[in-house]
Amino acid sequence: MSSSGLRRPRRLLAACHRCHAQKTKCSGQQPCLACETTGRAETCQFPPKERQIRVPESYLNKLEEENRRLRAVATRSPASGSERNTNTGLNDDDQDETSSLTKEESNLFNPLFDRHSENPVHERSLEPGFIGEASCAAFSNRLLSCLDDTYTPSTSGLSNYHRLNTRERAPMNQGAEFPERMHVKLLLNVARRFIGNYHPLFLEVTFMREVDAVYRRELIPSMLWLCKFYALMALGEIYTQRRGVGDNNRVPGTNYYIRAVHLLQENQDFYEEPSLMQVEVLTLLAWASNILGRVRTAYCYSGIATRLALSLGMHRSAARHVTLTPVERESRRRTWWVLYFFDRFSASKLGQPLTVRDEDIDVEMPSMDGLTKEEMAEFLDPRNLVINIKLARIIGNILTQIYGIPKATKGLYINQVHSILKQLRAWHDELPSDMRVRERGTPRPVASLHLAYNQCIIQTTRPVLLHLFKMQFQLGSKAREEPTPRQNISSITLALAESCVNAAQASSRIVEGLFLDGSIATFGYWDAHHIFSAAMILIMSAMMKPTAVNSDYLETLLSVLRSLKNDGNIPAVDFCERLSHIQACVSSLRATGRFGIVGADPPARGHPLAAAGPSSATPAQDQVFHTPTSIDNTVDGGSSEIINCDSVDVLANPLIGSFLDRNQVQWMDTLFSEDGSLKEFASEIEEQFLFGL
Repeated sequence: MSSSGLRRPRRLLAACHRCHAQKTKCSGQQPCLACETTGRAETCQFPPKERQIRVPESYLNKLEEENRRLRAVATRSPASGSERNTNTGLNDDDQDETSSLTKEESNLFNPLFDRHSENPVHERSLEPGFIGEASCAAFSNRLLSCLDDTYTPSTSGLSNYHRLNTRERAPMNQGAEFPERMHVKLLLNVARRFIGNYHPLFLEVTFMREVDAVYRRELIPSMLWLCKFYALMALGEIYTQRRGVGDNNRVPGTNYYIRAVHLLQENQDFYEEPSLMQVEVLTLLAWASNILGRVRTAYCYSGIATRLALSLGMHRSAARHVTLTPVERESRRRTWWVLYFFDRFSASKLGQPLTVRDEDIDVEMPSMDGLTKEEMAEFLDPRNLVINIKLARIIGNILTQIYGIPKATKGLYINQVHSILKQLRAWHDELPSDMRVRERGTPRPVASLHLAYNQCIIQTTRPVLLHLFKMQFQLGSKAREEPTPRQNISSITLALAESCVNAAQASSRIVEGLFLDGSIATFGYWDAHHIFSAAMILIMSAMMKPTAVNSDYLETLLSVLRSLKNDGNIPAVDFCERLSHIQACVSSLRATGRFGIVGADPPARGHPLAAAGPSSATPAQDQVFHTPTSIDNTVDGGSSEIINCDSVDVLANPLIGSFLDRNQVQWMDTLFSEDGSLKEFASEIEEQFLFGL
């Protein structure tokens, strides 16, 4: 062909699929001659040609490093491949919220659900019990398992509880054993002072009229009314006595409780015809059962009460109940919401699932609307109850979102923490000024409210603190066998752990104020439980951040808990035993040098940690379990910073605030050195939360 001839078509290197399959020569055109002559021009296709692209060697090295890092994450992550990729289903807002975190942290499951096989459980009972991860008992099991490889996690309830003799029967002539009339009114007022603001125990006017009528023998009480009466007397005596058990070594109010339980057992055939009073009685007995260490009995009582309330339709709007009077309608509403509050609190302490979903409830909140002045006298101001109900709703979200089955929660722990803390911050911001903690003289209902609020923060964030605690000291048999590789830990993760410690310190201040004001519930279950929960957090913090102030907070809690135990508080006995076990494990590890070898660089001169470093004559860890000669040594001679410290917002950390506000802040990563200790710290929180010894 001449030079001016046509250019030959560019020949492809590969044959089309049909020519290749038939092993015939392909012309290389598109379509090729063979396909065109056979009428298959439209189906003529050639295999794609791979492009040759030049890239720098540094880019290839970066890809290889990324591949090695992802493989390391995959081997450490407990989630399956499909679960690790669940972040692809997040909306844009959720992805923006976690963009400041490392990929490992964004896709991190709740560290408590590590899916490690646990040691076989050998219980004293025939049937093993269940303790959910949300409970403090489960968290103490996790902590003890880190400190002691041979520890066998306990699945029993409280080891100390009041056992009932089911063969005994209450006397038939109950009226002959009534306490003196004025003493009854005093006990009722005491019970109302401690729990009446968020637990409407009875109709103020109506019940007192009934009591007077019974004492004047104008009214023959029913067995169920007597059961309610004795349950109220039990709570009144429990919260009146502050000097310990009597000569019979029984918690005050136990005899009244036993009478109420026996009366309830004699009236078991009421399930087919439930009533409002039955729900009230079961709720009162559940409250008293916790105090006597019968925590699972309390959970069962509240569960039965919830079922009865559901069968009565108490969870639905009362607009359909046209036959109810305004007082009856409001009484039903308040009883339901008290049961709702108690059921969530009880489930939270045991780590159990919720009995009823929020989506199934549309009953109105407690209020005084539609009541006359005389009818209002039956009720207390509902504001405190409403505030507690809103907090109980968040507690339910903690149980389902933070501690639910990982597959159901999609496993993205940080996202769930963001949601819960945002709800808690909004709840706290809406509190009126008189419902906030004061420097001194905080009302008892307000103190109880904030102890529960702090416990919510602790429950939400303590998996982070435990995770960092294990990483810093390389605790657990698996960590020692397979040392944790170098990891990037964002400063927001440290700030979450700091919030957990701050909540425990805030609880310590509240507990000290209650003790100084004489308002601590000597036999109370909730007070002892909150002290135990905060003490475990401060023990971990004291090992990671050994400051004198932190040790004072911890000593305050331990001193008050020992005082409660010595006075006969039944739950405190079990809590003290668990803390003593933790103490023994810490002392054993310190003796072997486990806590001395792993440590961060010494703090700068002038920092609070500088005086408590390893070179001190008295190791800083000794402050963790320092036992004062008496409780007065801690309370009266303790740090003035604790006594005079103003109430602060636990979630006021700027990092937490930016995290909850979804601000796009570039967090400074803090790196763990290869020996497990913190090597670098985010400057924003270095002074507030320094992990070093």
